[in-house]
Amino acid sequence: MKNKKFLINKLDTNNLNFFNYINNFIKFKNLKISNLEFYIKNIIYNIKKNGDKSILNYLKKFEKKNNFVHINVKKKYLEKYYYKLDLNNRFILENTKNRIEKFHNEQKNKYFNNLNYIELDGTILGQKINPIKNIGFYIPGGKAFYPSSIFMNVVPAKLIGCDNLSLSIPINQNVNNDLILSTLFLLDIDNIYNMGGSHAIAALDYGTESVKKVDKIFGPGNIYVSLCKKLIYSDTGIDMVAGPSEVLLYCEKNFENYKSIVMDMFSQSEHDVFAQSIVITEDKYLIENIELFINKYLYFMFRKNTILESLKNRSLFIKTNNINESLNLINYIAPEHLILNNNNLNILKYIKNSGSIFIDKYSSESFGDYNSGLTHVLPTNQNSKFSSPLGIYDFIKKINFLKISEFFFKKLINITSNFAINEKLFSHYESLNFRNL
Repeated sequence: MKNKKFLINKLDTNNLNFFNYINNFIKFKNLKISNLEFYIKNIIYNIKKNGDKSILNYLKKFEKKNNFVHINVKKKYLEKYYYKLDLNNRFILENTKNRIEKFHNEQKNKYFNNLNYIELDGTILGQKINPIKNIGFYIPGGKAFYPSSIFMNVVPAKLIGCDNLSLSIPINQNVNNDLILSTLFLLDIDNIYNMGGSHAIAALDYGTESVKKVDKIFGPGNIYVSLCKKLIYSDTGIDMVAGPSEVLLYCEKNFENYKSIVMDMFSQSEHDVFAQSIVITEDKYLIENIELFINKYLYFMFRKNTILESLKNRSLFIKTNNINESLNLINYIAPEHLILNNNNLNILKYIKNSGSIFIDKYSSESFGDYNSGLTHVLPTNQNSKFSSPLGIYDFIKKINFLKISEFFFKKLINITSNFAINEKLFSHYESLNFRNL
């Protein structure tokens, strides 16, 4: 039977209700969240109260594991997988690790020196930088496996000098885990726990008899994991609450490599039925041609059902009137990934909001997902308006310090005292004047 022609949602900025539609489209809304919140809170409460006893109950219920024997994964167990890995795959893992290290090391060298500002009178104002001591990572497992996510999350933490690294990952014994286990060995992580789901996040958050408590949790996950991270945020730091993958492709008029646009859309859509793909262009004929190529290739894709569902619900073509309108719209949407199908680097100065930007025909977003050196841990759901890609700055904290000289004290005491009096904080005033003896 011939496949039915598939049509993508279309929108024109001249439409009267354009912004109402676009606002509803770009914000990911999962109706499960309100129903799940009470359920996740119950898991958090039980693990906080009962520790290993509750973890064991959840392991039996969700992961079909009846004891803790295989929960703590030992380095010796991982080693044999790494050394039996074929040389080609071993090279891929080592090359990826090296490139990510190189990129983050440039961040470290450029931005992370302790700040000391010394005035002429000897007063010192400064900032001391410390790595966060205990870091936790969560990596999805089960049917899919993502060694790339392990590299992206763990490498910058090790590079900045975090002391104690713990990682939780559900290892499915029914799939080939050689790459995952080899990656874990290569990164030499202190504590590895073979478990997944919201109970793993809660265990890392509060600590139990068998799981080390951490200070901040990193890593992607499904809606249960993301919601649990959000709920434990007041007790433990988190990287971000990430949503489904997003890509926005901007194409100027007369762009003709339709296949590359289609494959970039497919590469996002194959992640998840909720993944989002948006194309912005001033050229209505380009939209028509892209749609033709989607129908030409869609039904030959390995994950065609996932791609089809994603395109049907979360993909959109937007026709604009001019390049200025297109650029303003890009900044408004603030996508996770932005692909600029031109070689004009000057356009970068107009882009204010995006997780990562891929420029010109050779810059496939796939390079960003794997081993260009960039991280693929990026803000979604318009969060690039106030958030950045994961970097070594996420694994450090800063402490301000001050050492005031006698000259500086006498210079500022009257101003500071009057400020305190104006705000009616009289103990602040006394704190200053008891030193003025």
